[in-house]
Amino acid sequence: MTLETWRGAHALMEGCFANGIGGFQKVEPRMAAALRDILARPGCLVRAVAAYLTALAMGVPEDAAKALGCGIEYLHTASLVFDDLPAMDDARMRRGAACVHVVHGEGLALLVALTLINRGYALMWQGISHAYPQRRAMAGEWIDSRLGIGGVIGGQAYDLSGWRGGQTAAEVSEVAARKTGDLLRLTLVLPAIVGNGTPREIRLLDRLALMRGLAYQAADDLKDVISPEESSGKTAGRDEALGRPNLVVAEGLSAALRRFRRLTDTADRVQAALPGDPDRWRMLDMLRVPMPLSAAERGSSQFSAAI
Repeated sequence: MTLETWRGAHALMEGCFANGIGGFQKVEPRMAAALRDILARPGCLVRAVAAYLTALAMGVPEDAAKALGCGIEYLHTASLVFDDLPAMDDARMRRGAACVHVVHGEGLALLVALTLINRGYALMWQGISHAYPQRRAMAGEWIDSRLGIGGVIGGQAYDLSGWRGGQTAAEVSEVAARKTGDLLRLTLVLPAIVGNGTPREIRLLDRLALMRGLAYQAADDLKDVISPEESSGKTAGRDEALGRPNLVVAEGLSAALRRFRRLTDTADRVQAALPGDPDRWRMLDMLRVPMPLSAAERGSSQFSAAI
């Protein structure tokens, strides 16, 4: 995948994200303002772009591929709005700006998240409706299992269980597999299911997504401890303050760094095992997350070697 291809896909999904809700002419003004705020800050859109490009590689029609990518990104953004609420992480900053509930209040933040979920499901249905009945049924089951009480929602429930002083790295990883890994599994596997993905491709994409998701969460745990808010774009130190699962808290900084490297190396091997020309899967390189480091650590050869 060339840089131009990635930039084109990113620009396309940025437009879909900004305009996918529709017009706001008949929307209550405060609600419209809150929605405009959240839609103006799409983040990196890595899930949207990865889902869109994977869908195209799997033979999914263009409009369906766009719908899948945007729908998944709306669901991800809704999860962040919920995650930041006072009842959850009580965060103040997200994507370099004040959280929706800080600016517009908790009630409107809840409604914004529900709007994104509603629209996200509608778009995903548009993305899978063209598929053969058997694959469409399989896609519906995959969506339910990845997003429901056994997936993202269940992972968030475990996240709130109260872990202060009693967490192990295995338990933290289990929460991460549900809370972060399952959304990436949806991102890569759903396009393969509704397209022409073979059983082996689906199996390897599932494994890759899980490993990348665990690496994402490991990096996020490290970022929560060692990265300042101005570089991370979100409120730092919330895991320790609230007693939430965090690999650094569970096993220490050095072990968390080693775990991140193992997860990244395993994911690299899984990606290399995908069948066919490696260039076909080059869009998956964007899921390879770099290690977040503090300003002082960026200049340290010790930490550079740990990446």
